[in-house]
Amino acid sequence: MQLSQIKNLYAFDDGDTLTPGMGIIIDAGYGLQQYWNPTKEEVIATDFTKHPATLYPQPYSTKLGSIVVGQTEGQQWYYNNISSEAGILQDGAVKAKFASLFQKTTVTMNGKTFPALKIIGNLATKDDHTDKYIYYQSTYEGQQFTCQQLIPIQASVGDTYDILLSTEGPDGTGDNVLSNDVDYVKYTANLQLAGQSVASGVTYAWQHMEGNAWKDITASVEGMIEVSGNTLKVFNTYVNGVDVFRSVATYNGKTYYKGFEVSDIHDPFYIDPGCNIAGDAVRKGETVTFSPAVYDRSSGEDVTSDGWTFSYTLMKRSDKTVITDLTVKDLTRDNIKKYGGISVRIVASKE
Repeated sequence: MQLSQIKNLYAFDDGDTLTPGMGIIIDAGYGLQQYWNPTKEEVIATDFTKHPATLYPQPYSTKLGSIVVGQTEGQQWYYNNISSEAGILQDGAVKAKFASLFQKTTVTMNGKTFPALKIIGNLATKDDHTDKYIYYQSTYEGQQFTCQQLIPIQASVGDTYDILLSTEGPDGTGDNVLSNDVDYVKYTANLQLAGQSVASGVTYAWQHMEGNAWKDITASVEGMIEVSGNTLKVFNTYVNGVDVFRSVATYNGKTYYKGFEVSDIHDPFYIDPGCNIAGDAVRKGETVTFSPAVYDRSSGEDVTSDGWTFSYTLMKRSDKTVITDLTVKDLTRDNIKKYGGISVRIVASKE
């Protein structure tokens, strides 16, 4: 029997905030990145006035094995920095100066209603082509958490290719967490050039991390996994804990990758990574260590399960390429920064 868990690590400078997670809902085929055409002085893609994006906080509790909802009282959304001037809400409504960019809303998923912020205006402008951040801050059980979402913005260039992944569950939301209410997640990959999908000539494939290597998913297995061209449908029976996949797009002789994770939170067993840092942010002078344990929650209470052995795989956070020149003992802030963030895959095995 095997279980797996993922811990994503980011190298942040002092003053940056922790980022438990943010959910995204946007029209299929569109992403959060905005490309600015300096010649025409307009947004090429994604134009949020035509394809609004909705963000909603997704703080995940490993102990509970579920995503939790923060307290409404005192919650706040921020634009670009966490300060009173950058707070988007006032008395529960969007401030007038932000009304052309954002709308307050909610998202209901898996029986829970989350606060949400809809981006309705373009954040890229003639005078400002810098990346933007949206923050959400609240508390849960007396503990403050901050979710962060980057909105990348760049001037259009001719060879900027990237794979856009659209995620869809049974209820239509973009959720990658399998649960009692969500028995599958469907992914659709689109290779894009400067934010525009490449219409033809692209070959798509899908891979699953097995051990320390990527294995092609070559055929569908009923009730477990379905693969067809640029779509992949993953069922909860295929996932044990947190599994890692990636989309592969080949175009004009070049290959592009996009990695992603799928979590199954209704399994009776789960891995507590035993990480020495509370969030995902690794600051200057810190070294990350792990002391994992497996817990059994089938009885309704967390009980330690013995007899497991643990192994680790380090991957680049962006495309999940396996890192071979580091071990789990080398997770210093500088090493994590060198790779632009590292995903640590923990596998628990038991005979």
